[in-house]
Amino acid sequence: MTNLVVQTQATENPPDLARQIEELETQLAERQVELAALQGELREFRERYTQTVGGRLAELAEVEEQIRQAEARLSGEDLSDEDANDAEDSANETGSSASLKSNNGSLRKLFWSVAKMFHPDHASDETEARRRHEIMATASRAYEEGDVERLNDLLGDDELHFYCQSAQGVGDEEDLPTRLLNLKEELRTVEYGIKRVKLDGMYKLKLSAERDAGKGRDALAEMQSRVNKQIKQAKFRLDQLTIE
Repeated sequence: MTNLVVQTQATENPPDLARQIEELETQLAERQVELAALQGELREFRERYTQTVGGRLAELAEVEEQIRQAEARLSGEDLSDEDANDAEDSANETGSSASLKSNNGSLRKLFWSVAKMFHPDHASDETEARRRHEIMATASRAYEEGDVERLNDLLGDDELHFYCQSAQGVGDEEDLPTRLLNLKEELRTVEYGIKRVKLDGMYKLKLSAERDAGKGRDALAEMQSRVNKQIKQAKFRLDQLTIE
């Protein structure tokens, strides 16, 4: 009786695993498409934001810095010491930021997901190994700079996935349990990428702008108008300080 149960399980498990794998492959493909779409939408909105608002904000910051310097001159402050302190603070902030990035568990986890997927050790030939080295070099730079979006882009790049999978060849098939585990890991990685995009501040601003658009409002144009007014006020203040 026991032997019969074991034989029955051995017979049923492979088809069951194959079915799970097929379902996971379908789900993974769908989520990869979703991630790629989200990343594309975010990039497009970021470009619109930069063109519409980003440049104006940069101009406002420049005028405000000129105001600060003018006020310091009128009050007789020594700018050299202050600038030196600012530079030191900036360096400390940069160092702290770098430290935070290097200790950021989420960023590290994301990097290792990329490494697991594209490491040169998995290459089937020299050409693929060189391509994987290039990908890992890009991933390393993104990790050092704390560029979560770039790491997510690598994970969601269908062309890279297809290249690396195709280069492995048909003869290098995984056994079913290993394939199932790998698919689950890939799906978790893509799900994480989707979550990161949706938590991005710029993506949230995009959603808010879309809601405003549904009400007939152009959020970016309104933001640009507000910044333009701030620039005008700041320039007026700067002119007053120059006259004084």
